[in-house]
Amino acid sequence: MQTYNISLNKELAELVDEQLKQGRFANRSEFFRQLLRHAFFSQEQSIQNDWIYSEPFYGELKNRLTRIEEKKEKITDSKSFDKEFNF
Repeated sequence: MQTYNISLNKELAELVDEQLKQGRFANRSEFFRQLLRHAFFSQEQSIQNDWIYSEPFYGELKNRLTRIEEKKEKITDSKSFDKEFNF
């Protein structure tokens, strides 16, 4: 099985832990697996997710990835963004 590491802010981590305490999921991995199944495979969600593959959204995502790969645009982490905009 593939392993992924993610970082969550305090509020999201608390929401996940609350779901675990309520006994709805055996562990954090099961919570995220179920969340991903729902996001990608449920009938209701698939309708909502279709927008990302429609123009102009999909084309813009491809263009932005190209600009990032060509070093014409950069990805900024949240700490740097907050610092730059005085948040």
